[in-house]
Amino acid sequence: MHSSASKPGSTAIEDRVRERVRQLLESGALPRIYPAKLWVAPATNLLCSCCGEPIKTGYEYELAFPNAPSLKFHPRCYVIWDEEKGEPSEGA
Repeated sequence: MHSSASKPGSTAIEDRVRERVRQLLESGALPRIYPAKLWVAPATNLLCSCCGEPIKTGYEYELAFPNAPSLKFHPRCYVIWDEEKGEPSEGA
């Protein structure tokens, strides 16, 4: 159940992003492991790896994984990915 304290419309947007992240995790397009490195920097207008929208304002998270291109996330999308990826399995 969603909190009634949410901003109008924010729940629907978050639900869409959460569903997209689940699909990307299922397909393997997004990893389920913690990044080797994580940087927070000013937004660069590149596309978010979670929601697909440009990261235009504020900050972006850049995540580096072994043997893979780095990923860029909106701060809110990073939180959704972190929640949806679940706990890493042993040895992951």
